[in-house]
Amino acid sequence: MKNITTIITLYKPPANKLENLNQYKDTNLLIFDQETSGENQKDYKKIFQGKNIEYFFSKKNIGLSKSSNILLKKVKSKYCLFTQLDIKIDKKTIIKLLNAIKKKNDFILVSPNHKKNKNKKYYEITKNIDFSCILIDVEKMRKIGFFDEDFFLYWEDIYLQNKINRSPYKMAIINKAIVEHHSSQSSITSPKIFYIRSLNFIYGELIYDLKLKKLRVIKIMRMFIKNFFLFFFKILTFRLKESINKLAIIGGILKFIIFIFLKK
Repeated sequence: MKNITTIITLYKPPANKLENLNQYKDTNLLIFDQETSGENQKDYKKIFQGKNIEYFFSKKNIGLSKSSNILLKKVKSKYCLFTQLDIKIDKKTIIKLLNAIKKKNDFILVSPNHKKNKNKKYYEITKNIDFSCILIDVEKMRKIGFFDEDFFLYWEDIYLQNKINRSPYKMAIINKAIVEHHSSQSSITSPKIFYIRSLNFIYGELIYDLKLKKLRVIKIMRMFIKNFFLFFFKILTFRLKESINKLAIIGGILKFIIFIFLKK
């Protein structure tokens, strides 16, 4: 376990999930806390029971890609557990992942299984993996690069997955290493966070299409016009959450257009 550093990016985490940090007490833990003044540092260290923890923070939300890259650069161990606050994992499962990644020289990362199955294979090579909890060979990952920082919150994992599939390295799911993932519970729930997530999902989708040269201007125009009118319709019919979603899609498109102009 001393060969593993755990990295976690936090954004307004719910108090009832913070105890999950104690799952990583036998590893080195690096935390990046976003949109905070750093006042939570003492609480995290208390939860972690005085073990080896390093805390970094930003007063702004700089995004998952950039914050994760900052943490990965600070990792000194051979392996890194990239995970989320809403993952439930135990020491035995982490060790299973560690033993698995050591067995194959071409494994760049391995993932636990998120559901029990009857597959008797110890591991499965895959081209599609759940990035919410992965054990990474740090040296190999640094060779190809971690997350592309043009992405903010979504689609960066899909793009990295494509990059790995074009490399000599492989990804694997370890069937006997099982975790629970209480999806979308690593941040508090609020209209603002719902808006941020929806906006950056669309923004990430457009960035992804651009990088794979699949982007069509007509798609952007149709999406903008459709959601512009739907936003006002949802407002007039008092569907607040749906109207926030449509506004977020418009915001994501505008963010992408600004990105294009700034890149020129």
